[in-house]
Amino acid sequence: MALIECPSCSKRVSDKATNCPHCDFKLTGLSGDELEREWHRVMASKRERLVGQSMLALLIAIAAFTYYFIQQPLPETWPAKVSYGLMIVGLIWFVINRVRLVFIKRKRS
Repeated sequence: MALIECPSCSKRVSDKATNCPHCDFKLTGLSGDELEREWHRVMASKRERLVGQSMLALLIAIAAFTYYFIQQPLPETWPAKVSYGLMIVGLIWFVINRVRLVFIKRKRS
């Protein structure tokens, strides 16, 4: 049993495997065109998940900001600290996902 590199995620996989256990990329029985289509399908699925996560992160940050703006809790209370935390976490999560999307698009080329 030898280990090969998955064309989609570049992780090591058994040569006997039909699908990559990491990214579910179909490894056996594909022609060159089918292999290319399968790779595009996997990349599109990754992009869709990242866009969904980005929107969730942005929604969390906006909800925290809206709560803070409307309720105007005192600065040292726990609702204010939770609002600050959620805003920061949501924005950082959003930026990280957007950077990951850029790398996925760059990988495509």
